Amino acid sequence: MGEHDPQDSRAYTPRPVSDRLSIYRRKLAYPIITLCAAGAIYLYSRGQIAVTAPATPDQYIAFAREVMAEARVRGEVPHAINGTLNALWPSMAPESVRSPRGGELVFEYAGLVDPAAGLPHVQSVIVRAPDGAGVALSISITGGRSDVVGIAKVEPTVAGAGGAS
Repeated sequence: MGEHDPQDSRAYTPRPVSDRLSIYRRKLAYPIITLCAAGAIYLYSRGQIAVTAPATPDQYIAFAREVMAEARVRGEVPHAINGTLNALWPSMAPESVRSPRGGELVFEYAGLVDPAAGLPHVQSVIVRAPDGAGVALSISITGGRSDVVGIAKVEPTVAGAGGAS
């Protein structure tokens, strides 16, 4: 009884799995994996999956400072996504914001440009001159690249009234 008979093959025969659902799991595994991979590639290509940490409000303000310092000297918006922004610059930004004679600018982080758009990397920074006139810069910081993607007029405020630096 303790000896094993080499002619007896019952110990080495695999038994078929009696689970009737296993065949369906095997048939669906590759399509599900393919669908998940395709979905991840699609979301990554649209920029909806981040590969870098999102930018902080301080980074948006620092970039806005850099843009405004250069824009006041050159007369056009550096890092603009297209030439239309440079054409709109004189009509959107008041003279006190565009000119170095306008005084020290105040920068205020305003947050998402459009929360419903699904573009968390596009944020707005409001730039105001001491006289209260201002302009809003829509800034995109993603994938190590920073661009100005929009310019908008903002309502003037009373000179000297609040605002972040």
